Amino acid sequence: MTEITSRQNPLVQHVAKLLAQAKYRRERGEFAAEGTKLLSDAVGAGVEITAVLATAEVAGTLERSLPITVVSDRLFGAISTQRAPQGAIFAARIPDIPPRDGAKIALDGVQDAGNVGTVIRTAAALGIGEVLLVGDCADPFGYKAVRASMGGVFRARTSRMTASELLTASSSLKLMAAEPRADAADVRELPPNALPVIGSEGQGLSKEVLEMCEGSFAIPMSGSTESLNAAVAAAIVIWEISGRRG
Repeated sequence: MTEITSRQNPLVQHVAKLLAQAKYRRERGEFAAEGTKLLSDAVGAGVEITAVLATAEVAGTLERSLPITVVSDRLFGAISTQRAPQGAIFAARIPDIPPRDGAKIALDGVQDAGNVGTVIRTAAALGIGEVLLVGDCADPFGYKAVRASMGGVFRARTSRMTASELLTASSSLKLMAAEPRADAADVRELPPNALPVIGSEGQGLSKEVLEMCEGSFAIPMSGSTESLNAAVAAAIVIWEISGRRG
């Protein structure tokens, strides 16, 4: 198998753009991620793999049915997103995960890709039906979010939408804002039909989304702690609402 050494190779450029550009990912309906473990998870989840760039050493350990292209170690290091490259970067179709019954959670303007990926990982682990990404949330198929999700994006449905689309998507549910107001309900008392909405750590929920919510809830905390990391708060909320499925 011929080893590619040039960064000008069309396939290498395509994969590099998938790693770097959310707009390009949306236009092509593909994403790219790195690591043999994530690749194995994607294959196991039935995700369509469109290309694999691998070093010669790693290529020999991969399934032969995969569309593998061998690249030089130097080229791989130049396009890798990791400080310690694992020798395989793959491109794949963004999975179309069908809707399913179960609780939902929404994130509003959470721009940290690690937080978005971690929320998706938790949602997948606890069987949440869908993660709604409202406004300027990080792309769930950016490489940082995919890596933080630990393959969760291959199993949990995610939907990007505007605030007005959130209102439509929640027509049969009760939008509840994660907002520490004086009259906020305890997170353990969320109604079974609640659709909790969590905002970013810095900005909280947008005014538009807040006005849509029918109530608010808070996570009881001791001491002088004012807030939790968005992903940690979401994990607590997901734990609570996952027990109300069905």
